[in-house]
Amino acid sequence: MNTEVKLHPSTELLNRFVQGELVTGKSVVVAAHVELCESCSAKAEELQALAVSSWVDPGNVLQPDQSSAADYSSTVARIVTYPQIKSEPIEDLVEVDIDVLNHSIKLPKVLAKAASQGLKWKKVPGGISEAQLFLDNETLCEFIYMAPGCQIPVHTHQGSESTLVLDGSFEDELGEYKTSDFIIRDAQHNHQPLSTEGCLCFAVLDSPLKFTKGLARLMNPVNRYKFKKAISRVA
Repeated sequence: MNTEVKLHPSTELLNRFVQGELVTGKSVVVAAHVELCESCSAKAEELQALAVSSWVDPGNVLQPDQSSAADYSSTVARIVTYPQIKSEPIEDLVEVDIDVLNHSIKLPKVLAKAASQGLKWKKVPGGISEAQLFLDNETLCEFIYMAPGCQIPVHTHQGSESTLVLDGSFEDELGEYKTSDFIIRDAQHNHQPLSTEGCLCFAVLDSPLKFTKGLARLMNPVNRYKFKKAISRVA
């Protein structure tokens, strides 16, 4: 488990994950990050304990901080006398061969099963390969591989995109992202991801991305069709 992760889901998003309020795709990407990140694993357990205490004592209602740096230790200390859910220890990550990589990588178990059963990779222009998972009827979920030196055209999002870095790294105008980092982009962001060393990510979109510059804009109808087709695959 990585103890040096820099970017995490917000406390609000983690709480919605613990409460079971996320659609399957978003729940899977958060669960995968929690498996990789020691601090978020601990925080998820704390939020779970708080949820149990709220159920036992309705007057003890959780008010999650928007920041992922909130300290719940004193609150948890006050509720240790309540019945709590005992979470099982997180198992070791699963080593998996990925077709587009020249090496095997260790994946969180929530993603490893799908990857080990075989992913159908599709090459798209610019050195990018994609393999979709069909998890719910609200999100487009896919593994994305960026070959070394690859960049994705400038784009924004009509909704949100949650991205988990699984191997390698990439960067955009807002920073550099390495293994286990959890990144959210939405309509506020106009960015151009690029990877010098190559990068494998798992991304979940709740709306089509929108290219904003150059000839790539001609692909926007294709992006809309791709999203519509993906969400229609799950009844």
